[in-house]
Amino acid sequence: MNADPSRFSRSTAPVLRVIIDTSALIRYLIRPGAAIQTVVEDLWLNDQIQMVTCPELLAELEGVLQRDYIRALVQPEDAAALRDAIQRKAEFLPPLGAIPLYTRDRKDDKFIACAVTGQVKYVITADKDLLDMEVFAGIHLLAPHKFLELYRRIIP
Repeated sequence: MNADPSRFSRSTAPVLRVIIDTSALIRYLIRPGAAIQTVVEDLWLNDQIQMVTCPELLAELEGVLQRDYIRALVQPEDAAALRDAIQRKAEFLPPLGAIPLYTRDRKDDKFIACAVTGQVKYVITADKDLLDMEVFAGIHLLAPHKFLELYRRIIP
């Protein structure tokens, strides 16, 4: 029997799969608070969590990044680095197809649909409409700081 305790390192534990919605990613690019910065840089980019996305979510992010007022606030190289990281590191689902009505804001339905399709239990968001739902179909809709609190409780 191999008695090497390093074989039970944290890297062998299942990685939480999450959706980081457009509002949280844009906030990260414009004015990163400690929580979203930790989620993106320390957890996702360091492979402690797995971002799940789909073509519809990436298209929304691209569209928001092209808005004049967002372009005035986000450095082009930062937007490019985020796009590149998503392309390299995110788990991509196939296109969602017809998206059911889940939320009071039709634009938010794709995040729930992506979570349902990808069997993801956590959506990290700064969107008030999603945050007001708290939990939907077993999916936890959490602000970045609330996700970090949960993460620190369940991942020692």
